[in-house]
Amino acid sequence: MAEGTVLSTMLGATVAISASLPATYDASGYQATGITYTSIGKVDGLGEHGGSAQVSSFTPLSDGVTEKFKGAFDYGELALTLGRLPSDSGQDLIDTAFASRNRYSVKLTYPTRTGESTAEIHYLDVLVTRRAWGGGAVGDVDKLSVTFSICRAPVVVAAT
Repeated sequence: MAEGTVLSTMLGATVAISASLPATYDASGYQATGITYTSIGKVDGLGEHGGSAQVSSFTPLSDGVTEKFKGAFDYGELALTLGRLPSDSGQDLIDTAFASRNRYSVKLTYPTRTGESTAEIHYLDVLVTRRAWGGGAVGDVDKLSVTFSICRAPVVVAAT
């Protein structure tokens, strides 16, 4: 079966973080043996991520037709919801990253689909810009909300 031809759930997806940055912002840089990723435990929800471009426009008086141009790119943010687990080393690293002004590397590993032998991986260069305790009621799980602000284009390693 060819890669990517079967839908799959997110069951089995993992998120990991590293204080190390790659020497080059490509797949081989992120996969270098000098980078150690720490798994983030109890990830409940993984938000969307990707890029968007600003749109600049100009409308000349002569014809009144608005012209549009692609402007600056913004790779946005990735929001995570976590079950708060103070003993989790990945969550501890998020706390450290939030207190820091440094960028971190994040590795998103998607579940391997039927017919694939390796999973799709997304590498992100991020700042941890939000870490908030969740509220709740009697039966709710104690949660954290975390935001990774993405600093450059994600590096996607396709599944095989």
